[in-house]
Order: sequence, then structure tokens, then C-alpha cells
Amino acid sequence: MIRECIHKYLEDHKSNYQGKYRCHSCVQTKKFEHKFHYYIRDIQFREINVFLTLDYYGPEIKTTFSVDLHEQEEEYIIKDALKKIIYFNKYLTILHCYDFQHYIDNKNTESMLEPLDYRNILDYLEYHRGINQETIDYFYEFFMPYLHKLIKSGNYKKFMDSVNLLLDKILYEYEWDGTTAKYLDTQYQYHLYYFRMIIRMVFEQLNLFYDQVKDCLLEAIWRLCNSQRFAFAIMTDFGNLVLSHYRVTKAIFKYIDERFENDGNSNIVVSYLKAIFESDHDAYRDAAMNVIRFVMSDMLTFANHDLQLAIGNSVVQSEGYDLLINLFSKDYNTFVFVCFPISTFPSEYHEKIREELEKAIRFYAGRMEHDEYRLSSFEQVSNINRLLMENYKEYGKNG
Repeated sequence: MIRECIHKYLEDHKSNYQGKYRCHSCVQTKKFEHKFHYYIRDIQFREINVFLTLDYYGPEIKTTFSVDLHEQEEEYIIKDALKKIIYFNKYLTILHCYDFQHYIDNKNTESMLEPLDYRNILDYLEYHRGINQETIDYFYEFFMPYLHKLIKSGNYKKFMDSVNLLLDKILYEYEWDGTTAKYLDTQYQYHLYYFRMIIRMVFEQLNLFYDQVKDCLLEAIWRLCNSQRFAFAIMTDFGNLVLSHYRVTKAIFKYIDERFENDGNSNIVVSYLKAIFESDHDAYRDAAMNVIRFVMSDMLTFANHDLQLAIGNSVVQSEGYDLLINLFSKDYNTFVFVCFPISTFPSEYHEKIREELEKAIRFYAGRMEHDEYRLSSFEQVSNINRLLMENYKEYGKNG
């Protein structure tokens, strides 16, 4: 039961202010006390932390911040934290807040906890150990045996509740502004290996999952589709799951279409999977090009883009280097060869690329006669000349 003081605080402090700090993790320390870790990143992308203790035992909320912030920011953090407490209160738990460290120290994987307990274990580990691969690996030493036991006992509802609670925790993307680029804060990259395993577990008994927990299953798949970077990072297994059973696939696309009905944004995951399902070669090539465009945009926007580059390279390895050349021929965007350098192409493609660059430079030279295109065309011409000089020195000499 939610304490009345929580609702009262939220009611008395309504505001449209959007705070800068984001939640890192939290732990429950007493029956009516939580500790939260919030943070921002500065323009050098260094983490700046603040810790909040929330006491909601009495008639009023009591708060203690580790550093002083301005009033609006403090209120934003407090309200965000209180909403998380309300969220937690919707689910049952077995593990008492005083027992977390003992449970973790003893690596007790035999007892069956509730889905939120495992989400709380992850929060506890991240609060005390930070968000890193070692912490995530340690969490799955508890979580994976639990999922296997749920599969063995046929408890598909708790399995999907556990997965969806975990997705609630990890499917965030925070953008931080730097001096020359942005930083994309995520943690799902630490979960890729394990989610591939989870997807395989569902795949092996997909008909049973669909028959018994259809809504939870479709919700999880929709959320993965909506997290486009994460979905493409696990696309081999995720695509097999979505496309393997005709009746399930039809239901998935129907559910996704209904969820995206009022969303004007295109979704590259859905269009990519639909093109495969419908065996539409042209749509598939367009979808693959859109994935590369998406990757290029990320690489030019974010300072940390290793995952996106891996996604792009995976698509290129699957579809061939012609995909990149055809994309350049279609867009005449020289950033194709900034993100995917010509030197990385097999030598048999170099002459074809040179020919396409020459076509592009003639195209942009013509556009420079128009005032509205002159500046952008000049930039592209400069980029093409640089690419030719760097990769085709004989071209520069002959020119």
C-alpha cells in the first residue's frame, strides 16, 4: 500500500519542469526508506553524481541530498524517485531489504523469488558496484537459473513478467551534449549476450508462450522493436523469433501496427522484418539502406558509437559492399565513405567507387549554380576531392 505522503507530495508539487539528472540505480534500505543514485554528464562526458535518501514513514516526505541542487531540480528528482516507488509497489517481493547482501554473498540460486526481486537485485548491484559488464555478468548468475526453472515448471507468466521488468530497467537512452558531439548513455550493450540466450529460450517454446501469455509476449517484442539499436544488435536471434511461426508473426505485426498507428516516426526494425517476412526484395534493400543511414547518423552524432558501427558492419557483411555503393549512388552523401572508409572495401570495388565519386562531383558542381544549394554542395565537393586525393592519388596527379 502506497503511503499517503507520497501521493500528497506529488499532488502538491506538480510542475512541467524537465530535470537534467537521470536515475542510475536505487536500493531500499528500510521498510519506508529508499536511497537513489542520480547523475548527469558534463561537456567532457564526466559523470557527476548526486545521492538522495527518501524517508516516507511519517506524514511528510523527508529528503536528504548528498549535494545542494537548485529547488526545481531537487523537486524533479524527488518526484521521479517517488514515482519509481509507486511502480515498485505494484509487484510482490519475497526478499527483504535487509537480506539482499546475505542473499548475494551466498549466491542462493535454489530459492525462487518473485520477478521484482531480481530487478531489485540488479538495482542493488548497480548501486554498490556501478553499471559495467562485471556487474551485469554477476546479476545473470542469479537471473538465468531462475528463468530456466520457470521454463522447466511451465510458469511462462512469471518468465515474461521478469523479462518485462528487466526491460523497464535497461531500455533507456540518455543523450548528453558535449563540446563537439553527443554521448549516448545506455546499458543494454552489457545485456546483449544474455538476451540472445533468453530469446532462444522463448523461441524453443514459442507456441506455448504465445498460447499462454500472448499479451506479455507481444508487449516485450514491441518494446524490443521500439529500441532500434538494441534490436539490431541481437537481430539474428530476434529476427528468428519474430519470423519463425506464421501465426505468431502475423499477430506480432498486427500488434506492432496498432501500437505505432499514432506514431509518425518510421521504425527501421519493423520495416526490415516485414520486408523479410513478405519476401519483398526491393523493400528489403530499402530497409537495409535505412539501417545504414540510421547507423551513419549515430556515428556522426555520438562520440561513443562502437555498437552502431558493429551493427552497420554486420549489415554490410550480410548484404555486401554493393549496398554502400548503391546507397551513395542514391543519396550522394559522402559521409557513407567517412563512416565506412574506402580503404576497408575489397580492391575490386575501388574503381566502381571512383566512378561514382566522379558522377557525384559533377552533380554537385551543377547544383552550385543555385544559391540555396551552394554551401551544402561546396561541402560535398570538398569532401569528394578529399576522398579522391586520399584513396586515388593517381587521380589527383592526373587532375
